[in-house]
Amino acid sequence: MNAVTVLQRWLSRVVHAEPGEVRAMLWSFAYFFCLLAGYYVLRPLRDEMGVAGGVRNLQWLFTATFVVMLAAVPVFGAVVARLPRRRFIALVYHFFVVNIALFWLVFTLDLGRVHAARVFFVWISVFNLFTVSVFWSFMADLFSSEQGKRLFGFIAAGGSAGALLGPLITVGLAGPLGPVNLLIIAAVLLELAILCARRLELADD
Repeated sequence: MNAVTVLQRWLSRVVHAEPGEVRAMLWSFAYFFCLLAGYYVLRPLRDEMGVAGGVRNLQWLFTATFVVMLAAVPVFGAVVARLPRRRFIALVYHFFVVNIALFWLVFTLDLGRVHAARVFFVWISVFNLFTVSVFWSFMADLFSSEQGKRLFGFIAAGGSAGALLGPLITVGLAGPLGPVNLLIIAAVLLELAILCARRLELADD
């Protein structure tokens, strides 16, 4: 009995997936896993940056987060309306990967750390909103309503697993690598999410 057969039998016990749906379901699981693992690697850094930006300023940082998200939503909608799905998903995620790389450079070189910490605090909330929104929009396009009822619970479990792994990565690697270098781990996880999305696009063609 090979590993694929064992996996299919196990999956048949936990989710009602048709044979032709299994591949897309597993890639979707991995996609959401990588996405939330990356976010939960970053989230402890947000708390650290909130402190670095000044505890007294936290209320203003939350206000700034709200205002930026209000401003970003129409822009997000306009981009969605104008770009095909394949280009849009890659564009959004690569945009955030570039953002992460820039934050890593700024924090590593200690350039305006207080201001950068405040920007990062606001940015990560926007990052979480849009990356997860893009994911579920993709899922809604990829699967029918009937498929979603059967498969989305399993796919969502991928995100839950990623949310559990992310903090463990932070705890395990923050000491050896340093907190700032965890940004690299998050960027790699986001690139893996992009890879999963591309595999799903190819399967949908």
